[in-house]
Amino acid sequence: MDRLNQVIEMVRAGLYVYPIVPNGKQPIKNYSYLKATQDIALIKRWFMDEPNINIGLNLAKSNLIVVDIDNHHNDLNTPLKSLSNLGYNLPSDYVELTQSGGLHYYFRSNKPVKPTRKTKFIDGVDLLSDFVVSSPSNNYRVLNGATLSDIPEVPNWIIKALDNRAMPTDKMEDNHYSYKKFYTGYLLDEIVKGVDSGNRNNWIASIFGKLLRAGTEPKNAYNLIHLINDNYVSPPLETKELDTVVKSILKRFINE
Repeated sequence: MDRLNQVIEMVRAGLYVYPIVPNGKQPIKNYSYLKATQDIALIKRWFMDEPNINIGLNLAKSNLIVVDIDNHHNDLNTPLKSLSNLGYNLPSDYVELTQSGGLHYYFRSNKPVKPTRKTKFIDGVDLLSDFVVSSPSNNYRVLNGATLSDIPEVPNWIIKALDNRAMPTDKMEDNHYSYKKFYTGYLLDEIVKGVDSGNRNNWIASIFGKLLRAGTEPKNAYNLIHLINDNYVSPPLETKELDTVVKSILKRFINE
């Protein structure tokens, strides 16, 4: 089956796709995962314009979640073993080999999926529910002859982790404590909750201002906001855009 017909088959199975530059990860101009579609006529035009495009999936709209195993130092076994040691299993028969030699374990959710991602859940493991590059993209392939019907239901620990309720170090359950909650606790909770694409700039501005008002040194607040952007903003702001927001808030803070 050629690549176009594979994509059409994916769409007919309920997946939402968008075009990516050949051999890359960036969407073609004027597209993003937010514009993922099931319009077969439009998809055919993509391939007419550029037969070698890669294909991205809007995971949330497709009710899919991917566990991304990075191939750091040509070592897939270490992150997989680390997950197993923590009791986190990956019971999926639908696994794709990525361009970099990593693995994408696919899972299906029976409930609506929020577009987000949890990078570095543990070293070498990211959890994705916003977007991903997928086969039949160049240098991406499904292993062991699996089909879309082989994608299993997502384990509960992955749902909890994406909701920031699964802790890989000790698998803490949600608890209610008796101690009084202070400003810093509310701020940390707000940070971990994160934000999606709809309100990123305002959210970043608010968090950075709150860090400054909590007494954080500006340099430390700047370093923290970059970490927060990378881990709790989906998708993260580009560095230039982030710095513009930060400089605006810092200027306002200095002039108060």
